Amino acid sequence: MSYKTIVVHVDDIPNAGACYTFAAELARVEQAHLIGLASSGVSRFLRETVAMNYAAPTIRPYLDTMRDRAAPTIRPYLDTMRDRAARALDQFERVAASFTLAGSERRAVDDEPGRSLSALARYCDLCVLSQGSASQGAGLAAEVAKDSGTPVLIVPRAQAPALPIRRILLGWNGSREAARAMRFALPLLQRASAVDVAIFDTAALESEAGAELRPVTALGQTLSRQGVRAEVIQRERAGDAGEALLALAGERGAQLLVMGCYGHSRLRELLLGGATRTVLKSMTLPVFMAA
Repeated sequence: MSYKTIVVHVDDIPNAGACYTFAAELARVEQAHLIGLASSGVSRFLRETVAMNYAAPTIRPYLDTMRDRAAPTIRPYLDTMRDRAARALDQFERVAASFTLAGSERRAVDDEPGRSLSALARYCDLCVLSQGSASQGAGLAAEVAKDSGTPVLIVPRAQAPALPIRRILLGWNGSREAARAMRFALPLLQRASAVDVAIFDTAALESEAGAELRPVTALGQTLSRQGVRAEVIQRERAGDAGEALLALAGERGAQLLVMGCYGHSRLRELLLGGATRTVLKSMTLPVFMAA
């Protein structure tokens, strides 16, 4: 398994260049095709409303009236948002050109970032995006992971991460999401020099698995068969699993955190799982998530 098509979210947020550099370096290592996707932020509904088919004679008078009223207000807004996306894509292209890649391209779409990234990510192996500003919240990464089914790798805004990634912390609770994150992260886990597996509340994990299965042993065997030598770290039940994961990542010197992304709604932060919300808000290292 490898990542042969990587899409990176292109936006003009602070430290965006670090996100593009990380994505390009990963694409170079994986010999992957890199796509930079910039979304104007204009909703599909607004775009299609403005760009309706005026040829239909039965509605032309009404639409002409609406167009005349809307165009002076909307057109400058559209132009501003598209110019912003184009400038961000120019920066992405400069970064991508500094790496020897299998291929790269830029794409610009008129849509909301969550929708456009999710749609394209379904045809990619990995989506890379920045943590963003504190005011933006943690919703975009979780939304893309949930809606696309493709893993996301979030680059922290606090500092530029370094490659190669030698030490990885894998958060494990036996869930479907954690299992998907582990499998999607195998190319990174296999190249790492050290992999730590964090399990909080082993008793609960074993109880849920049943008497026929020993989760800690089974997980170690699964990783070993994939060529990953891992050390399992068992801790008592944590009050906030997200805080506990980040603390352990710092303690172990991890350069990447791999975990499941939990949430049951596109209402973003409001209904994200607690660990997901905490990690995406407070992360200082890259985070690999799958839902």
